[in-house]
Amino acid sequence: METNEMTPEKSLQVISDAIARSRKDFEKNAGAPMILWGVVVLVFSIVIWLLLRATENHMWNFLWFGIPVVGWPLSHFCLKDRCVKGAKNFINDTIAQIWAGYGLFATVTALLMVFVAAQHIGPIVIALLGYGAFMTGMVLKNGYITAGGIITGIGGAVLLYALDSYDSALIFAVAALVSLILPGIMINRKNR
Repeated sequence: METNEMTPEKSLQVISDAIARSRKDFEKNAGAPMILWGVVVLVFSIVIWLLLRATENHMWNFLWFGIPVVGWPLSHFCLKDRCVKGAKNFINDTIAQIWAGYGLFATVTALLMVFVAAQHIGPIVIALLGYGAFMTGMVLKNGYITAGGIITGIGGAVLLYALDSYDSALIFAVAALVSLILPGIMINRKNR
């Protein structure tokens, strides 16, 4: 008579296999949202930079708050067929929490800039973007995303201190390219 009892080792293997499978499933669909959000940030960054340079009016910085206003509807309508639907799993929830945390901290930091006139907010938001990408790469065990996050978080923050305030928007454009668009393209190529 055969028993179906699981040993602790077999239970751990089943759990490890399930996590690896959910990581692989998530990564198959991770490239498109990264590219979409990266392009939104890139376009906003370049537009804001051009407007700041042309007018020297810092009020154009309020356009940064348009990123989620444009990004969320685009994400909903453009990616609805590409994103994994159905059962939630640890990987999906963890990645969603990382980026929700980024959104919260970046928004609060930007609001501080508006209402408290805090200095050097750009490097903080860039460092947060890099950290979000770094953590996503670590959870997915993806070197492209992890490296992009490190380059963005450390390099972008250092460069922002060195440039004048108008050119900081260009650093955000490069950060979107390095931490979102290029890793998204690499993930898509890897999963074809």
